[in-house]
Amino acid sequence: MCILLFAAGAGAGMIGYLVGLASLISYPALIAAGVPPVLANTSNTVGLLGAGVGSIANAWRRMAAVRIYPHWVQLAVSAAGGLAGGALLVVADPDVFEAVVPWLVLSGAVLVALSPRINGARTRRRLPLPVYLTFLVLITIYGGYFGAGAGVLFFALCMLGTPMTAHEAVLMKTPMLFVSNLTAAILFIARGDVDWGAAVAVGAGAFAGGYAAPALQRFIPEPLMRWLVVAGGCVMTAWLLLR
Repeated sequence: MCILLFAAGAGAGMIGYLVGLASLISYPALIAAGVPPVLANTSNTVGLLGAGVGSIANAWRRMAAVRIYPHWVQLAVSAAGGLAGGALLVVADPDVFEAVVPWLVLSGAVLVALSPRINGARTRRRLPLPVYLTFLVLITIYGGYFGAGAGVLFFALCMLGTPMTAHEAVLMKTPMLFVSNLTAAILFIARGDVDWGAAVAVGAGAFAGGYAAPALQRFIPEPLMRWLVVAGGCVMTAWLLLR
């Protein structure tokens, strides 16, 4: 079972970096391994930290070169959002929130698909910092709470509200969602809500997949990158509705 979770983690790390849908692979694998759903969610959050570490280790110079908004402000907001989302998972009834999750992911995918036309009709594509941060904190709250599709939503924000290219949006997604997951994971660890065997197996694979993904990204054309996100968002929506 550890081999299955390692392989799922490796796939999640690579797909998560490129498309933002790591949980599409790792979360079902944890469920298949017999981990209860809520514990699978928290353990998945902890395990997927490995993907962020691997990707940042291999691409941090390229990430630092994207200077649309101050990095430290974005990271601080992402940390606060992730902590709030983790707390929401712990204290709230998940049914109401999860009812809207598929539609959030689908909306993000649709916005990514339409982003070239929307951006072409705009004279300004740079949201004021407070507006951008408001969207960012909402996305990272969701990321800390459940996370599946958070990368699609962040990608849509970057493509619609900033001058970032698709490749830059993929780069910036990694540190923001990593910090969001990190603060949520600290809360889950403090509460003892982690299956460590499963989390370590997924995390080791996720580190390997996340480390390899930035090299692969260089060979993917920008339009293809955008449509991979759209396709992944639609698949994630279908899975969330059917599960």
